[in-house]
Amino acid sequence: MKKTLFSLLLLAACSMPQGIRTTGDLRLQSVQPDVVAGCPVRAGDWMALKGNRFGSQADWDQGKSYALFPPEPGLRAEAPEITQAANPATLMFRVPKGAESGILHLHVEGVGDAEIPVTVQGIAPQMAVPGCEIPSPPPPPR
Repeated sequence: MKKTLFSLLLLAACSMPQGIRTTGDLRLQSVQPDVVAGCPVRAGDWMALKGNRFGSQADWDQGKSYALFPPEPGLRAEAPEITQAANPATLMFRVPKGAESGILHLHVEGVGDAEIPVTVQGIAPQMAVPGCEIPSPPPPPR
């Protein structure tokens, strides 16, 4: 039993992207582009987070849940939208103009918080880094 429990804990620790800190019940499975591995983002780029849950769309729309980019006190991510509610939950948003490299602070009301390291650069699209593709924008609202 101890061996199985240890194996499950080890698997959970290894599957969580390194460099991301979470609190509460928030669990992140992946970030696209993989900013933890050093993939840069630019203002206007879409980012996608996959995790266990991102609260309600109403909390994002009302500003109770938010993603803040550096510099301090923080620029709010643009157009945050839960595009998939579960299995895994998916949150998409755009990097705001004026964002700088540092720590992206994510707050999900009633769930938890995360700190995600980001590198913000002004590279042209034709100079994109292989393996660092940005996600497609979410479909238009119905």
